[in-house]
Amino acid sequence: MTSAFIVQLPFPSTRAPDPRLSAYYRDYDRLFRLTFPDYFIPGDGLWEMPLWVAHLTALIRVAGLDSAFCDLSRRPADAQECADHVQEASDPGDLILMSPLAQNMGLALETAALLRTAGRRVVIGGNMAPLVPAGAVDLVHRGQLDPTLVGKLVRLATSGGGEIVNPPGRGRSANLIDWAPDYRHLDGYRGRVPLLRLNASHGCLYSCSFCGDAWTNQLVLVDRAALAAEVDELTKRFPDTRLVYIGDKTFGQSKEATRNLVEVFRDRPGFQFVVQTHVMQVRPWVIDAMRELGVVAVELGFESGDSQLLARLNKLSRGLDDYAEKIRMLDDAGMKIVLNVLGGLDEETEVSHRETVEWLWDNRSMLWLFNLYNFVPYPLVPDFPRLRDRIFDWDFANWREDCPPVYRPQNLTPERSWELFTEKVDVAHRIVREGIEMAFRGAEQGCGSPA
Repeated sequence: MTSAFIVQLPFPSTRAPDPRLSAYYRDYDRLFRLTFPDYFIPGDGLWEMPLWVAHLTALIRVAGLDSAFCDLSRRPADAQECADHVQEASDPGDLILMSPLAQNMGLALETAALLRTAGRRVVIGGNMAPLVPAGAVDLVHRGQLDPTLVGKLVRLATSGGGEIVNPPGRGRSANLIDWAPDYRHLDGYRGRVPLLRLNASHGCLYSCSFCGDAWTNQLVLVDRAALAAEVDELTKRFPDTRLVYIGDKTFGQSKEATRNLVEVFRDRPGFQFVVQTHVMQVRPWVIDAMRELGVVAVELGFESGDSQLLARLNKLSRGLDDYAEKIRMLDDAGMKIVLNVLGGLDEETEVSHRETVEWLWDNRSMLWLFNLYNFVPYPLVPDFPRLRDRIFDWDFANWREDCPPVYRPQNLTPERSWELFTEKVDVAHRIVREGIEMAFRGAEQGCGSPA
């Protein structure tokens, strides 16, 4: 009987991280653990479980196939070694399912070629699927997955090949995700990751032109019973992990999804939560729901201090004064603020960069941590068609959010754009170091130890 082998490929960035960012994230880890002692950044491998594996495992089961998991995340990013491991575990005719990100897309294609020569049928899906060359694999899947589509995927991959495209509709979907992910292949991550990821909804209704999630155009809610079943399985398999990252792209975009989370965890105490949302969603009822759920930290995107630049990129904003007021509301509610800072945008200028770092520094008393990313023109980013002709580096191993730009921004050289990103890293690092010093001073005044 044909089996499906889900393959998690390694990432080049875990083997050769940027030194400046590595130093920053060491202090990030330190400050995080001063507040949440159980948190840690893994020394090697992935920072969190590959959730797509659990989703795909459940769907493959519904389609009537056996599945296995080949976790190569800690292996060298070498195609021959990856292919050898998969071949040892599988048989000719088996399905090999991969969902590469940009930086391991080249590795996926090289590995796929070796596996197909050995008689395996290779399927690639995920955010990089639009750039899979014709004929490079047996099947390409573009779009969201559901049980019906997985059945079609299996039939196509075992009989002919081609491409499946599942374009999402616009707005709130009338359908619910009524099945729970299956985590049976991920028991090996117990104790290796600092948090669990959970979704009450998938997709986003905003249309920021730089965002890799804007392609969804749709919000699909998870049925409350399925959500509860997933929480129960996570609790059983990972009993010592009590920090949960809510993966909804925009917490509060759906009142129903928010209420489902609150109700599911009402009789499952002992968890703490990190959520992400859009600044326009920070409203009193959303903050009340965060309090009720037990949210301890809120992530907000902060791409530029230039409101006009953001408007040109379809990022809704009421300006910096409103942004500062929103983080003040969250700070007053006792929640830590984490900014997702994105550098390297196409429209960035010297002036907009200066406005960005000055705003960060001026508001540092309300800011806790920063997730730092340099923009990559992924194929599902709405701006990709406009930027494609300016991409000069098509070696996907370099398409990393901790590396210099692979395209030419319109106002800066790639080299200068990278210099400005490293300045953002330096400012964020200064703020985090200041936070560490304040934590130690507070502990000394309270006659305690911060960690």
